[in-house]
Amino acid sequence: MKTIKNLLALTLMSVAFFSCSSDNSDDNTTEGSKYVLGYQTATWNSNYMWSFDSLDQLMSGTIDMTGKGIEQGGSYIPLANTMFACDTEVEGAAPFYLNAASQLVAGNRVFIESQFAYGVTDDDKLLIVGASWEGSSTDNELIIYDPVKQAITGRKFNNFATTTGRFDFPTGVTVVGDKVFVSVFDRDASDNWAIDQKQAYIRVYDYPSLNFVKRIADTRTTAVGMYYTNTGIIRTDSGNVYTFSSNAMAAGYVAIEDEHSGILRINKGQTDFDANYFLDIQASTLNGKVIAAYPLGGEKAYIVYLPTEDDTVDWGFLNHSSYKFKSAIIDLPSKTITPVTGLPLHAGDSYFGVGSLFVEDGNAYKAFVTNDEVRVYKINIATGVATAGAKVTGGGTDISAITKLTPRQ
Repeated sequence: MKTIKNLLALTLMSVAFFSCSSDNSDDNTTEGSKYVLGYQTATWNSNYMWSFDSLDQLMSGTIDMTGKGIEQGGSYIPLANTMFACDTEVEGAAPFYLNAASQLVAGNRVFIESQFAYGVTDDDKLLIVGASWEGSSTDNELIIYDPVKQAITGRKFNNFATTTGRFDFPTGVTVVGDKVFVSVFDRDASDNWAIDQKQAYIRVYDYPSLNFVKRIADTRTTAVGMYYTNTGIIRTDSGNVYTFSSNAMAAGYVAIEDEHSGILRINKGQTDFDANYFLDIQASTLNGKVIAAYPLGGEKAYIVYLPTEDDTVDWGFLNHSSYKFKSAIIDLPSKTITPVTGLPLHAGDSYFGVGSLFVEDGNAYKAFVTNDEVRVYKINIATGVATAGAKVTGGGTDISAITKLTPRQ
């Protein structure tokens, strides 16, 4: 726990603004849209952002990331034709975009304190929830960032305290229309956290006022999401919200024997869990625990899960200490599960998350780390068949985000 705490203490930044000049180190100036990926190296916060012309470049041969693209630290968040870099070792985060010449450049930097949870709104804003890691304050800040204006356009503090000595800690955010849904786990302020695993919790807010509405709970499963990855709550194209509870050591929780990993739903226009919907992943054909979920478009989600018997490594998803994770595609309304085939057993995401999977033309693209390599895979969403792509080299650990950008005129 202390290692994780020290690592993420670097994310704390005070709120202010200053301007940043464009970085033209990417020499690819071909006009038109480009794909952009973020790449983590084995050195803390020595990360790179690289633009390229075609997804075909990810599907063959070897990609050597040594010195490739723009060096830019931080977590990468694809957002509204922007790759937002939440850097932790310079004074502020930076939005990257394509200029009129299709060059990847940085816009104005913005100071954002402790971006532990984030999500995209219907009107293409970034909603960030900051929190105190050590619980020194339960007043957390909700922030609206406009990538076009490159500025914070709304902010409000809210007290996340639940009972004496306990508070909610954010794990993810999604926004549907005029409502914000923040997934949380209820913990105490001690070093061991003492997380409440008996219920799933969501905090509901109005958008764009950010006024607190209520906190909802459901006893059918456990805490929603996972620390820092934002892969525990998604919005589908219909406007329904789905939450994913792991009940897993691999996600940093104490697994409860009489509780099951599962998926809950909040229907569009509602602010309560749907009493008639629950997908028990441990009792399903997967016989596993859903650790992370990524939206695929329509009403489907891509999930990374762990067979129940293999859930033996504490925090195993957030570091490369377990290589027993599997994947599946779920049609959420019908609860139809399609196991992904052709994909080897792999590790989890290393302190990144939802932006690491990219969807285009019926396929999902994501890099996976196995015991001996990093490789990109293309997964057919209809069939679940995975096709091996390029091997990634260059002393790195993960591709943390993939997106597609079009030039700003």
